[in-house]
Amino acid sequence: MTPSSRLPSAVAVRSWSRVLRAMSLDALRGFESAARHMSFTAAADELCLTQSAISKQVRALEDALGVPLFVRGARGLALTPQGRVLREAVSQSLEQLGAAVEQLVAPSRAMVAVTTTPSFAALWLTPRLARFHADAPDIDVRVDASEAMANLERDGFDIAIRLRAPGHASPMLLRERLMLVATPALAQRVRSPVDLAAMPLLVYHDPAERFGWMSWQHWYARMGLSPRADQPCLYFSRYEHLITAAARGAGIAIGRAPLILPLLASGELAVLLPDQVADGMEYELAVADRGGARGGDEQSPAARFCGWLQRELAADVAG
Repeated sequence: MTPSSRLPSAVAVRSWSRVLRAMSLDALRGFESAARHMSFTAAADELCLTQSAISKQVRALEDALGVPLFVRGARGLALTPQGRVLREAVSQSLEQLGAAVEQLVAPSRAMVAVTTTPSFAALWLTPRLARFHADAPDIDVRVDASEAMANLERDGFDIAIRLRAPGHASPMLLRERLMLVATPALAQRVRSPVDLAAMPLLVYHDPAERFGWMSWQHWYARMGLSPRADQPCLYFSRYEHLITAAARGAGIAIGRAPLILPLLASGELAVLLPDQVADGMEYELAVADRGGARGGDEQSPAARFCGWLQRELAADVAG
């Protein structure tokens, strides 16, 4: 057999063209959805059509191809061998078409993926992301809030903002400062440490006792007070929930700057007993090898985000 004899004949090409012209894109989408769900009703719901419309689309395809695509039985739908062949081809084609349309229609935008602790994400970073967008409107940001220590390269992150205990040799981003906070109305009622005994306390529940400086026993000891057994307390396993409760007037909290700075700036929280402050954990900034932030490309999305982050924190420290 010569190569030319394996090529489709002009008659076959005309036949394919006629069939393809009879197969509309809407009908192919209806068939693919029905084949995926094995239900005309589910396909109709997905495509916001009626069951009758899906049935007509499938019947039009069957008429154009001259073969049945579904077996309709008492137990529901089943694909015929021809239907399975068409489903595979249509699924791949729609996926490729969708990707091409997205590439043509949606503008290509830079993305920075950031992983950090839930408290830093909720209390400090999220309230400021509008400012970053104003500074860099061409860069999208994906924030992952997790206590897990992500591997930047393996897990697909560009930047990590992490907590660590003091004493590391590598440079830190900043050191937390701890202070007592409450709503302005509650803060006015605490003029000296002894006034705390009459206030409800918001407690960060830490069964492993990893953060001793966040315990009220530690703070009471620093102030020369003895805890009262009957003092009301509310316990929280997430620090961001504790601070939200403090801003709603639920009690006195141990505030962590910079996390509480947005709430202090808005007036939702106020510092009480300003002479009672302590140092907390350190923050470090880790940058993935890719993206240019570590390699000296100051215009890369990761480098621009890091620069903005450091300027914001520097302004907090200065304030």
